[in-house]
Amino acid sequence: MQKNKILIILNYYVPYISGVTEYARLAAEMLVEKGYHVDVLASNHANLPSREVINGVHVYRARVLLRISKGVLSTEFIRLARMLSRKADIVNMHLPMLESGLISLMVDKNKLITMYQCDVNLPPSLLNRVITKTMDISHSICLGRSKYITVTSIDYAEHSRVAAKYKDKLIGLTGPIKNYHRIAVHRDNKQVVIGFCGRIVEEKGIDVLIKAFEVIKQKMPQTVLKIAGDYKGVAGGSIYPSLKKYIESHNIKDVTFLGKLKEEEMSSFFSGLDVFVLPSINSLEAYGMVQVEAMECGTPVVASDLYGVRTIVKNTGAGLISKARDYEDLANCIMRVLNNREFYVNKLIHLSDYYSNSLWEKRYIDALIR
Repeated sequence: MQKNKILIILNYYVPYISGVTEYARLAAEMLVEKGYHVDVLASNHANLPSREVINGVHVYRARVLLRISKGVLSTEFIRLARMLSRKADIVNMHLPMLESGLISLMVDKNKLITMYQCDVNLPPSLLNRVITKTMDISHSICLGRSKYITVTSIDYAEHSRVAAKYKDKLIGLTGPIKNYHRIAVHRDNKQVVIGFCGRIVEEKGIDVLIKAFEVIKQKMPQTVLKIAGDYKGVAGGSIYPSLKKYIESHNIKDVTFLGKLKEEEMSSFFSGLDVFVLPSINSLEAYGMVQVEAMECGTPVVASDLYGVRTIVKNTGAGLISKARDYEDLANCIMRVLNNREFYVNKLIHLSDYYSNSLWEKRYIDALIR
């Protein structure tokens, strides 16, 4: 029996790295392993091949005409979406995506399944308000036409500006998990290591983490902060220069930016931490699969009290939840975990009860093929 042909549409795909792109990549590659034919349509944001096969996934990239903030505009993207969707049995769109409303009107709504990753949340300005409103309208059109709407957590979706209007269509999936595991790491036993991993952008709240680290450093001088993540090839720009300026002007010691790590370095990075911190500040962070990746390596987590993001710590008990944007509360939560680390590490024994690829794969395929 021939399996369904699936088209995944999103603005960015590998080699660009973000939570959205990694989710889509892992989903696409999982579906290929299960025997499905998978096409991916994305924008050609960095002079990449217009068509190639990556790990069995057929990737199409559309020429970019214009960049607006973190988004791109491409007439070819619309044309290819229409052409490829006609050949597909299932069209799986991953939002946010400016073009989603228009593209959804070209797709048979009985084969349209949308993955709603997050609301758009941009810095205050007249232009950004227009962009946000336009994208909300486009997303509403797409979700309205979708047969089902998959989300990483019902907690986030029920508080979303857009997705909350379609509660009867929502399916909670969690997210795919990379094959990381705890390994022995050589390190200075006198140091206490706090870590972060993600794009060096405003919504991640890294500035809040650095201020919290200032407080911690005064009480626990042996602490160091390691920040991993891309600050060069980031859509919309990185806040790395302003972070470096703040660190230098406040003479903060023992903060290291590691840059973008290779996949084979990730288990070592997470295993070498005493606590992992996800201090995100707004709804662009809807889940934070990196929390599970850290937990897989035996590391407890402190995460912001944001819808969706907070669910991982709440479910596992392997860490604490801090007030978003509150560096003093973040510092207190980090120190509480560090001072009671074994208690939180012991909670990780139940991690696979909530987060595993076998659970996610079944839910994802069931959502697409039902």
